[in-house]
Amino acid sequence: MSFIANNIKNVDLYLLPLAAFFLLISSAGTNFFIVASVIISCIYVIKNKDYNVIVEKNTLKLCFAIFLLFLISSFYTIADSEEALGTLKKYLKFLYIPFIYYLIKIKKNEIIIINFFIYGVTLVLVLSYLKYFNVIDFNYLYDFSSQVRLTNVQDKIINTRSSIFQNYIIQGMIFSFYSFLCLYVAKKNTSLLYYLLSLLSLCNVLFINDSRAAYILIIILAALSLYRIITQNKYRVIILIVFTASLSTQISSNFENRVTRIADSANLISENNYNSSLGKRYIWAQIAGRNFLNSPILGLGVGSYQESVINYFKDSSLSSFDIYVTNNPHNEFLSINSQLGVLGSILFVGFLVLLSRDSKNNIFAQGITVVVIVSSIFNSAFYDNMLGLFLIIIIGLLYNTNKKF
Repeated sequence: MSFIANNIKNVDLYLLPLAAFFLLISSAGTNFFIVASVIISCIYVIKNKDYNVIVEKNTLKLCFAIFLLFLISSFYTIADSEEALGTLKKYLKFLYIPFIYYLIKIKKNEIIIINFFIYGVTLVLVLSYLKYFNVIDFNYLYDFSSQVRLTNVQDKIINTRSSIFQNYIIQGMIFSFYSFLCLYVAKKNTSLLYYLLSLLSLCNVLFINDSRAAYILIIILAALSLYRIITQNKYRVIILIVFTASLSTQISSNFENRVTRIADSANLISENNYNSSLGKRYIWAQIAGRNFLNSPILGLGVGSYQESVINYFKDSSLSSFDIYVTNNPHNEFLSINSQLGVLGSILFVGFLVLLSRDSKNNIFAQGITVVVIVSSIFNSAFYDNMLGLFLIIIIGLLYNTNKKF
């Protein structure tokens, strides 16, 4: 009986690790374990009367402030009630951060979370290479996943070269951080296995994945690693130079292809054709600028961006604009500025500045900060479901691994 009781009592120790494990495998699984973690954390806060702990960092205070501003903006938003409520639910992630931080702090399970994250991503990394090289028929895997309701994989993911359960952007961003993390673990433990995993994920992002954001992120993280980790050992520098030289032609070709696509998109924009990834971001940025001019201080309210897109095109001569209608301008700075104005932007930028300050002198924490900032530049990171959940987990780790990891 005591064995069963102890295991039940320690279930909450594995909630966040399981959320981290399922990040690239199951959206439903990750959401379930995150929500369960937050509920358990709330119970512990109330039970232990640790109300001061969830606001002991200025970053955590800003999380409450940002969500409170979103809540207040619901009273003046131009969005309909359904869109406003849906967006509020997505930005609940800011409210989750203090409770994720608290649960990791009291359970001291940061190493377990990191290990489970590595296990889950390693599994998907292996599957990604198997899919890319057509080693196995993945239709059987997708049919099985659908039948057991592990995950509902969309056709646009099934038809990609290497994405498994999540879209190539999310997979690429997580692979980028995973590569950085494995290199960090390899350095600390002198493990050839982790060096290999870091290299495999690096190659996956550079040569297989189509995400430009992930491409940029992994280059920044690699540069950070080179500056803080690899340069401490001259032999690793030699290995890095040899590896870079051997793949330089492929890297330059890959980079050239990406630059060419950007140039093609820029040419289309000059012809008032915005039907490309860059073109859509260009028009969304224009709309965000107009929103700022219309309501600079408090913004247009939570969930308002989609309505502002519709209003923009109603005032233009473009007859068909459905492909541009979205509530996600793919930039968190633009998204928050449109919804919450200058006040919201100050809070969000302050949040990022504090993250950067608190990660000083710790390369692992600095890597997390880089991921958060880059993700916010290339996507509405906290609005996005899986990317946002990934970020709140690693932000919780940022504040709980400075001394132990």
